[in-house]
Amino acid sequence: MSTTGVPTLDVRGPGAEKLIQAACGEQCTRDTPKVDPAELPGYMLSLPAWHVNDEKTMLTRRFTAKNFMAAIRFFNQVAEVAEQQGHHPDLHLRNFREVEVNVYTHAVGGITLPDLALAALLDGIEVDYSPKWAKAEAERLTGLTAADKARQSEKAAATA
Repeated sequence: MSTTGVPTLDVRGPGAEKLIQAACGEQCTRDTPKVDPAELPGYMLSLPAWHVNDEKTMLTRRFTAKNFMAAIRFFNQVAEVAEQQGHHPDLHLRNFREVEVNVYTHAVGGITLPDLALAALLDGIEVDYSPKWAKAEAERLTGLTAADKARQSEKAAATA
């Protein structure tokens, strides 16, 4: 449970801790290599709350906070993490509690390993979600996890 009595939602996938170890810790430059788009599906298993845009250049996470102040608390915590990392996402607030976070390396116009690490770090921030949204997201993540396990089993069987 969060501090406000709303159930918490664990959005981290397997391997998120390994991604966090790749955190930048300093500003990325034009020399920071982009992640090969073919490798993104593997990384995204660690970030099930995030989505990759069609151009494979940006990570996005959306959610509905319990209220305006819950959204602002999240933004403030994101600001702290981003400053520590020297890597800053684009933050959007709509309809007073609908949050959108976009992560990509501005200097290269695409997704880098530090972007994936930042997304994993941001997933560790406790959020007071809208209870209705949290319930639907928990169901989506449960289904996603089951589908991922089935795909992994199929891959293992195919290579055996």
